[in-house]
Amino acid sequence: MLKETKGPNINWSAVEKALSEGTFSGYKMGVLEAEKLFADFLGQKMIPGRGGDAKLRYIAIFLSRAEQLKFSRDMSKKIISQPHFEISRDETKQAIQGYWQAMLDLDEAITALSTGQRIKLRINFYKEQTIKKIKIIAVILASLILLISFFNELAIGKKILFSLGNTTHYLVFIAGPWILGGFIALVILWLGWKILTKRGREF
Repeated sequence: MLKETKGPNINWSAVEKALSEGTFSGYKMGVLEAEKLFADFLGQKMIPGRGGDAKLRYIAIFLSRAEQLKFSRDMSKKIISQPHFEISRDETKQAIQGYWQAMLDLDEAITALSTGQRIKLRINFYKEQTIKKIKIIAVILASLILLISFFNELAIGKKILFSLGNTTHYLVFIAGPWILGGFIALVILWLGWKILTKRGREF
Protein backbone atom coordinates (compact mmCIF):
# COMPACT_ATOMS: atom_id res chain seq x y z
CA MET A 1 0.00 0.00 0.00
CA LEU A 2 2.85 2.38 0.79
CA LYS A 3 5.76 0.77 -1.02
CA GLU A 4 5.45 2.97 -4.09
CA THR A 5 5.57 6.20 -2.11
CA LYS A 6 8.97 7.79 -1.69
CA GLY A 7 9.74 8.69 1.89
CA PRO A 8 11.46 7.58 5.09
CA ASN A 9 13.22 4.24 4.99
CA ILE A 10 10.88 2.26 7.22
CA ASN A 11 10.08 -1.45 7.18
CA TRP A 12 6.32 -1.73 6.70
CA SER A 13 6.34 -5.52 6.22
CA ALA A 14 4.53 -6.20 9.52
CA VAL A 15 1.79 -3.73 8.55
CA GLU A 16 1.43 -5.17 5.05
CA LYS A 17 1.32 -8.72 6.43
CA ALA A 18 -1.44 -7.84 8.86
CA LEU A 19 -3.48 -6.17 6.12
CA SER A 20 -3.08 -9.13 3.79
CA GLU A 21 -5.08 -11.29 6.21
CA GLY A 22 -8.23 -9.40 5.18
CA THR A 23 -9.77 -9.82 8.64
CA PHE A 24 -10.89 -7.39 11.35
CA SER A 25 -8.13 -8.68 13.62
CA GLY A 26 -5.63 -8.18 10.81
CA TYR A 27 -6.82 -4.61 10.23
CA LYS A 28 -6.51 -3.86 13.93
CA MET A 29 -3.02 -5.33 14.06
CA GLY A 30 -2.04 -3.30 10.99
CA VAL A 31 -3.05 -0.03 12.68
CA LEU A 32 -1.28 -0.98 15.92
CA GLU A 33 1.87 -1.89 13.99
CA ALA A 34 1.72 1.49 12.23
CA GLU A 35 1.35 3.24 15.60
CA LYS A 36 4.40 1.35 16.86
CA LEU A 37 6.41 2.33 13.79
CA PHE A 38 5.39 5.96 14.28
CA ALA A 39 6.41 5.91 17.95
CA ASP A 40 9.75 4.34 17.02
CA PHE A 41 10.22 6.96 14.32
CA LEU A 42 9.68 9.81 16.80
CA GLY A 43 12.18 8.17 19.11
CA GLN A 44 14.77 7.81 16.36
CA LYS A 45 14.37 11.47 15.46
CA MET A 46 14.86 12.41 19.14
CA ILE A 47 11.63 14.41 19.31
CA PRO A 48 11.43 15.91 22.83
CA GLY A 49 8.48 15.40 25.12
CA ARG A 50 7.23 12.77 27.49
CA GLY A 51 4.66 10.59 25.80
CA GLY A 52 3.22 10.59 22.32
CA ASP A 53 0.87 13.52 22.87
CA ALA A 54 3.69 15.81 24.07
CA LYS A 55 5.86 14.81 21.11
CA LEU A 56 3.01 15.52 18.71
CA ARG A 57 2.58 19.03 20.08
CA TYR A 58 6.24 19.60 19.28
CA ILE A 59 5.94 18.53 15.63
CA ALA A 60 2.38 19.79 14.96
CA ILE A 61 3.56 22.74 12.86
CA PHE A 62 5.22 20.35 10.38
CA LEU A 63 2.17 18.18 9.71
CA SER A 64 0.31 18.80 6.47
CA ARG A 65 -2.56 16.53 7.54
CA ALA A 66 -2.78 16.86 11.30
CA GLU A 67 -6.45 15.83 11.36
CA GLN A 68 -5.67 12.63 9.49
CA LEU A 69 -2.99 11.74 12.03
CA LYS A 70 -5.48 12.47 14.83
CA PHE A 71 -7.89 10.05 13.14
CA SER A 72 -5.12 7.44 12.96
CA ARG A 73 -4.25 7.74 16.63
CA ASP A 74 -7.91 7.75 17.65
CA MET A 75 -8.37 4.47 15.77
CA SER A 76 -5.36 3.01 17.55
CA LYS A 77 -6.69 4.06 20.97
CA LYS A 78 -10.13 2.61 20.22
CA ILE A 79 -8.60 -0.70 19.18
CA ILE A 80 -6.74 -0.89 22.48
CA SER A 81 -9.55 0.33 24.75
CA GLN A 82 -12.50 -1.31 23.00
CA PRO A 83 -11.99 -5.07 22.46
CA HIS A 84 -15.06 -5.39 20.19
CA PHE A 85 -14.31 -2.30 18.10
CA GLU A 86 -14.53 -3.06 14.36
CA ILE A 87 -12.62 -1.18 11.70
CA SER A 88 -13.08 -1.51 7.94
CA ARG A 89 -10.31 -1.94 5.40
CA ASP A 90 -10.83 1.61 4.08
CA GLU A 91 -10.61 3.04 7.60
CA THR A 92 -7.48 0.97 8.20
CA LYS A 93 -5.84 2.27 5.03
CA GLN A 94 -6.77 5.84 5.98
CA ALA A 95 -5.30 5.40 9.45
CA ILE A 96 -2.07 3.90 8.17
CA GLN A 97 -1.77 6.59 5.51
CA GLY A 98 -2.09 9.18 8.28
CA TYR A 99 0.94 7.74 10.07
CA TRP A 100 2.88 7.56 6.83
CA GLN A 101 2.14 11.16 5.83
CA ALA A 102 3.15 12.40 9.29
CA MET A 103 6.49 10.61 9.06
CA LEU A 104 7.01 11.90 5.53
CA ASP A 105 6.31 15.50 6.64
CA LEU A 106 8.63 15.19 9.61
CA ASP A 107 11.41 13.64 7.57
CA GLU A 108 11.23 16.51 5.08
CA ALA A 109 11.15 19.10 7.89
CA ILE A 110 14.29 17.68 9.46
CA THR A 111 16.11 18.00 6.16
CA ALA A 112 14.95 21.60 5.62
CA LEU A 113 15.54 23.04 9.10
CA SER A 114 18.78 24.85 9.87
CA THR A 115 20.62 24.40 13.16
CA GLY A 116 19.40 27.80 14.34
CA GLN A 117 15.78 26.92 13.56
CA ARG A 118 16.08 23.65 15.45
CA ILE A 119 17.51 25.42 18.49
CA LYS A 120 14.74 28.04 18.36
CA LEU A 121 12.12 25.31 18.07
CA ARG A 122 13.49 23.46 21.08
CA ILE A 123 13.70 26.68 23.14
CA ASN A 124 10.08 27.52 22.33
CA PHE A 125 9.00 24.02 23.30
CA TYR A 126 10.71 24.10 26.69
CA LYS A 127 9.45 27.65 27.25
CA GLU A 128 5.87 26.47 26.80
CA GLN A 129 6.49 23.54 29.14
CA THR A 130 7.97 25.88 31.76
CA ILE A 131 5.01 28.27 31.55
CA LYS A 132 2.61 25.38 32.10
CA LYS A 133 4.53 24.25 35.17
CA ILE A 134 4.59 27.80 36.54
CA LYS A 135 0.80 28.00 36.17
CA ILE A 136 0.42 24.73 38.06
CA ILE A 137 2.73 25.95 40.83
CA ALA A 138 0.77 29.22 41.03
CA VAL A 139 -2.50 27.33 41.48
CA ILE A 140 -0.94 25.16 44.20
CA LEU A 141 0.44 28.21 46.02
CA ALA A 142 -2.91 30.01 45.83
CA SER A 143 -4.61 26.93 47.27
CA LEU A 144 -2.06 26.77 50.08
CA ILE A 145 -2.60 30.45 50.91
CA LEU A 146 -6.35 29.92 51.14
CA LEU A 147 -5.83 26.84 53.29
CA ILE A 148 -3.45 28.69 55.62
CA SER A 149 -5.92 31.57 55.91
CA PHE A 150 -8.64 29.12 56.86
CA PHE A 151 -6.49 27.36 59.49
CA ASN A 152 -5.43 30.69 60.95
CA GLU A 153 -9.04 31.30 62.01
CA LEU A 154 -9.05 28.15 64.17
CA ALA A 155 -7.26 27.59 67.50
CA ILE A 156 -5.82 24.24 66.45
CA GLY A 157 -4.95 25.78 63.11
CA LYS A 158 -2.84 28.44 64.81
CA LYS A 159 -0.89 25.75 66.66
CA ILE A 160 -0.29 23.89 63.39
CA LEU A 161 0.82 27.06 61.65
CA PHE A 162 3.17 27.89 64.54
CA SER A 163 4.81 24.47 64.18
CA LEU A 164 5.00 24.88 60.42
CA GLY A 165 6.57 28.32 60.91
CA ASN A 166 9.33 26.87 63.07
CA THR A 167 9.93 24.09 60.57
CA THR A 168 10.00 26.56 57.70
CA HIS A 169 12.47 28.78 59.55
CA TYR A 170 14.78 25.79 60.03
CA LEU A 171 14.52 24.72 56.39
CA VAL A 172 15.07 28.23 55.00
CA PHE A 173 17.80 29.59 57.24
CA ILE A 174 19.64 26.49 58.48
CA ALA A 175 19.14 23.54 56.13
CA GLY A 176 18.09 25.73 53.20
CA PRO A 177 21.57 26.72 51.95
CA TRP A 178 22.66 23.07 51.91
CA ILE A 179 19.50 21.99 50.14
CA LEU A 180 19.83 24.80 47.59
CA GLY A 181 23.46 23.98 46.96
CA GLY A 182 22.65 20.33 46.40
CA PHE A 183 19.78 21.26 44.10
CA ILE A 184 21.98 23.57 42.01
CA ALA A 185 24.63 20.85 41.75
CA LEU A 186 22.01 18.36 40.54
CA VAL A 187 20.68 20.86 37.98
CA ILE A 188 24.20 21.45 36.64
CA LEU A 189 24.80 17.70 36.35
CA TRP A 190 21.41 17.24 34.67
CA LEU A 191 22.09 20.02 32.14
CA GLY A 192 25.52 18.56 31.41
CA TRP A 193 23.99 15.15 30.80
CA LYS A 194 21.33 16.66 28.54
CA ILE A 195 23.92 18.49 26.46
CA LEU A 196 26.04 15.37 26.06
CA THR A 197 23.12 13.13 25.13
CA LYS A 198 21.73 15.66 22.62
CA ARG A 199 24.77 15.37 20.38
CA GLY A 200 23.69 13.97 17.04
CA ARG A 201 20.00 14.60 17.67
CA GLU A 202 17.79 15.33 14.69
CA PHE A 203 15.85 18.01 16.58
